[in-house]
Amino acid sequence: MWVGSIAATFLLVYHLDTIRGFVDRTAAFEDEATAADAHESAAVAEAGSGFDRIVFLKAGDNGHFVAEAYIDGNPIQVLVDTGATGVALTYEDAEEIGISLRDSDFTHVSRTANGNARIAPVTLSSVRIGDIEVKDVKAFVAEPGKLFATLLGMTFLSRLERVDIRGSELVLQQ
Repeated sequence: MWVGSIAATFLLVYHLDTIRGFVDRTAAFEDEATAADAHESAAVAEAGSGFDRIVFLKAGDNGHFVAEAYIDGNPIQVLVDTGATGVALTYEDAEEIGISLRDSDFTHVSRTANGNARIAPVTLSSVRIGDIEVKDVKAFVAEPGKLFATLLGMTFLSRLERVDIRGSELVLQQ
């Protein structure tokens, strides 16, 4: 009996982190379900819309969240970047969606992963991912060759109701 008791104690201690994780996930799931039910009831009662616009993005193998966004109605691959101050378009993507820039439009300087770059401030009529659409989004265009991908940063994300990263999933809600 003592050996069984010692073995059970050893197994309990050995798997304590796993047990804690299970308990935490179960509690979080219950809290989330309760909060979601309360939020849904409140949203229907107050707004009468009947649904929220939510987009779920899975991280790629490199850990980044890549999505197809529609910028001013044009499909563009974007890297969703909570660390980026604003929406930052590559020069090439800006040209592709019809933004024409002159050298004199590059009136600001930004620090990027590739060093300093001149940027041109612009306002985008709309940015949409899935059912989420934000109008009149402040953005900038990097000079040619200075940005590796178009970034969907905080001038878009801050206008959403919810932006959560849970493991390898990004949740956007409007």
